[in-house]
Amino acid sequence: MSTPQITVATATRVGDRTANADAATAITNQLGTCAAVVDGIGSTPQVCAAARLAADVAATVGSHRGAQAAIMAAADTMPEHPDAPNAVAAVASIEPGGRIEIAHVGDAAVWTWASPGHLTRWTADQTAGAQIDHMRTNPALTDDDRRKLDDIVDVLGDYVLNGLKYATVSTVAWTTVRDTTPRLILLTTDGIHKVLGPGHMNGLINRHHDDPQALADALVTKAVEPGDRLAHDQYEEAMWIAVTTGASHIRPIVPLPLGDRDNATAAVIHIAHHTD
Repeated sequence: MSTPQITVATATRVGDRTANADAATAITNQLGTCAAVVDGIGSTPQVCAAARLAADVAATVGSHRGAQAAIMAAADTMPEHPDAPNAVAAVASIEPGGRIEIAHVGDAAVWTWASPGHLTRWTADQTAGAQIDHMRTNPALTDDDRRKLDDIVDVLGDYVLNGLKYATVSTVAWTTVRDTTPRLILLTTDGIHKVLGPGHMNGLINRHHDDPQALADALVTKAVEPGDRLAHDQYEEAMWIAVTTGASHIRPIVPLPLGDRDNATAAVIHIAHHTD
């Protein structure tokens, strides 16, 4: 019988925001392991505190009840009234026998990695931009049609369509991880995966896959690092999307200007299988 040995690490860095409204928590006990990342919408003290509470609650509940229950518990910390904070989140849980659940709302992401070059994203952003990107795959659209959609993305691309404040059991995305035995599970806020392309993420993973803390630190540090590198990595991301979706039009990519880099947060779960 194969018993997974779990090691979890988290890291967060402040970008150009006035405060860090990201949070990450990981908990392991006799009933399982759960990691959660939460990205608060805004930078007020109330949003920062709410994100930390949601991450703590999600990881605590998920460690013994799984990712779906975890994200719904986190949602319960943000009641739906006009002044309540909102946030996006991603959660992953592992039972002692190895069963993996993942869940997310908004544009936080869950990835698995099995071996060099095999990084898989399991989540689709619940944003207006992601909906429009899906529309671009319509084969009846012309390149001119897709360029017009670009203008809409420039205005609404990061508009979140779902968050913990509004989440219900029917609107959260949830699944078990099947047909793969990952060595790593990664949770990232958009300050990472909207800056680093999958190729760049793969490079960091290949370098640090046996050291989850070093990997988490490398992901968040590279994501908030200024420089022209961003133009190349975001173009690489656009090319990767085009190849995997069959789109013929690549949306122009420009570097993120100084002063506009988001906070970056990651949780990394390392899974080593041992035979009893």
